[in-house]
Amino acid sequence: MLGLLVDNLMTYEEFDKYQSVIDPLNHLVHCYEDKEGNRFYVEPGFYDGLLGFKEKRAERFAEIMEVIDEVIKKNHRVIFTADFENPWISREGYIYREIHDITDPLRIFVEDKSRGSDYGD
Repeated sequence: MLGLLVDNLMTYEEFDKYQSVIDPLNHLVHCYEDKEGNRFYVEPGFYDGLLGFKEKRAERFAEIMEVIDEVIKKNHRVIFTADFENPWISREGYIYREIHDITDPLRIFVEDKSRGSDYGD
């Protein structure tokens, strides 16, 4: 059944250059490994944020992916999450990075227009 669940995960084409890894303890978050054995997870919330930057800042998306690669190589064990205070998974020895940890130092910003209205009833 685990194989069926993993097969049904949405493909994250931006991470195709990495080896997909099946984590028997977690079948809801994509896990990858690079050629050096560095392992990382990409939670759905992080991926949604990444796609937002891909759509709205396509001209700088390659830079974002380069920094993600650098973070993986430097830290060896990374969980890319939407919210480091409430991650979907936790693993001993891993660090957490949110999308803005990647994009803010690059000075790549996208205005968040998803907040509620400022007008009262």
